[in-house]
Amino acid sequence: MKSKDSEDVELVHDAMQAPAQIARYLRAIADGLEAGRLRLRSGEREVELHPASLCTFELRSTTERQRVKLQLQLAWRETPDGSGENVLEIVSE
Repeated sequence: MKSKDSEDVELVHDAMQAPAQIARYLRAIADGLEAGRLRLRSGEREVELHPASLCTFELRSTTERQRVKLQLQLAWRETPDGSGENVLEIVSE
């Protein structure tokens, strides 16, 4: 996770939203995954993520006392330069 000032930043957004707004968020996340860049902002907090070529995707659905919860989780390992590519260079001189 890269922030504007290169520190690790945790960004949490928890709010009641209409399903149509959540769908817009999910479409934006899908577009960012395909592009290899996600910019998230909530209030003063902003973070830029660079998803790697391989991500772990976890989906979990639970129901407890008539409350339904759907959790989506994405994870990947960052490379030092944030590119997500494993590049080998061999030079012979």
